Amino acid sequence: MRIPIITVIVVSFALSVLAQTSPPKSETSDISQHDRHEDDEEALPSSAASVPADSSVITIEGICEHNKPGSIDQPTVSQSTGGSLQQQASSGPKPSECKTIVTKAQFEKLVDGLNPQMSGMVKRQLADSYPRLLLFADKARELGLDQDPDFAARMQFATIQILAQSLNRYFEQQANKISDADLEAYYKANPLKFERAELLRILVPKQGREASKSNSDNQADDAMLNIAHKLQARAAAGEDFEKLQKEAFEAANIHSSGSPNVNMGKVAATRLPVTQQNVFQMQPGQVSEVMADPSGYYIYKLVTKEFIPLSQADREIRKSIASQRVQDSVNSLTKSWKFDLNPLYFGSTRGNTQTDQ
Repeated sequence: MRIPIITVIVVSFALSVLAQTSPPKSETSDISQHDRHEDDEEALPSSAASVPADSSVITIEGICEHNKPGSIDQPTVSQSTGGSLQQQASSGPKPSECKTIVTKAQFEKLVDGLNPQMSGMVKRQLADSYPRLLLFADKARELGLDQDPDFAARMQFATIQILAQSLNRYFEQQANKISDADLEAYYKANPLKFERAELLRILVPKQGREASKSNSDNQADDAMLNIAHKLQARAAAGEDFEKLQKEAFEAANIHSSGSPNVNMGKVAATRLPVTQQNVFQMQPGQVSEVMADPSGYYIYKLVTKEFIPLSQADREIRKSIASQRVQDSVNSLTKSWKFDLNPLYFGSTRGNTQTDQ
């Protein structure tokens, strides 16, 4: 019987559930509930909604009711003279006569306390693991392990973690209180984020993989820049971008792979390097000047340009606003926070001292 392995599995799952609500951090990748898909494959079956709140969803034989969610009953524990911890005899029912019923309301309260965004799949995993957690906790109390000094230390640290997670949840809840006026103001203040342009792009490598070794790097760069300017003039005159792209790679003596696709489709300005985002200021049909980049020279043609309406940008805006608000809350809290480690105890503290501004 390999109880230690079972214990590790149970405890690891419990910690993973709590970990889904992370402590305060600088960025949140998925704050808004609007990102949840109604047809999520991990959702509970549709019949779950029709189960009454007071109906049993988990029935556990052999564990008494005092351990079910929300119960405050605890076994009476005393310490023997030898220092070991033992449970006092009880006149209550024997384990074989015990039964614990967890109702839908109790289970959902537990889920909300751990992580309100818990998926249906994780809820099922929690339901599968919860009886084992109760069983092991019941046995631990029977052995008096909840009176061990180490247990108190672990509980104190767990309380700190849960409070940090609760603060993060509070920040997120407050950040998600976004009005229609907030959405409109953000939309008007950040037009580039909601502009999409259909672009064609030619890449002229600075140096080919098979470039002549007799030329210096600077000579090779100058030669490719001169070719880029010639290709730009031909592109502005209306020549086909695919043809020009192939010529660019042939000029760079790159034959081992095909030339890149010139059609970028509809993209946001944020998909481009900052130094190239000014192509969004061009008009449809216009070709850019040659733009230098560490990887080569770029030539763009703007085919079409459009703006995403506010109604379609709602989810993206909510995510951005909420993320920035959480960041602001964290920055405000940690504005003057710092810590230092004793080098006599921990050794070198280089990189350990932290100050958040």
